[in-house]
Amino acid sequence: MGWLDNKEKIEIRSSVFIPVPQDETGIVFDHVYNREKFHKWFDLIPVLWIRFDRKQMESGCIGTICFTMPLFYYKLKVTKVIMGKSIVLRGAGGPMRGKAYFNFYPADGGILLENVHILSGKNKFLHKYYVLCLVPNHLAFMKWRYSVLKKQIKKELENKKIH
Repeated sequence: MGWLDNKEKIEIRSSVFIPVPQDETGIVFDHVYNREKFHKWFDLIPVLWIRFDRKQMESGCIGTICFTMPLFYYKLKVTKVIMGKSIVLRGAGGPMRGKAYFNFYPADGGILLENVHILSGKNKFLHKYYVLCLVPNHLAFMKWRYSVLKKQIKKELENKKIH
């Protein structure tokens, strides 16, 4: 296996608590599972975005994560979905190997959304690039994008109350 054994994989965890009524907890899962809703909170075009080949992150769906500065991409394939609980992805092409997860945990007054990446580059150069350029910015980026997600969910819940 060489230098790309498990000790070389970098784990990044980000999470956010999203307040939602108990009868609306599925809305958080839907904002990740549904491609159109996901794009609205996650993508920051032209800097970073994900292209999906299906309308939902169902098993077999492939997402290509694209960065423009510096130019970089990798693919993740959805390998398992437990509705309302988790989405598991695995490296599916490009310069990265490993797994990523979206986990949804019921919490008092809402849902805790956790996003975990356990990835490594396919060679030493790509791995160093990932570690030095992408990893340090991941948590700040996700914190910012989670704030967008929370606003979108709040707005959708308010619109449901009006109608």
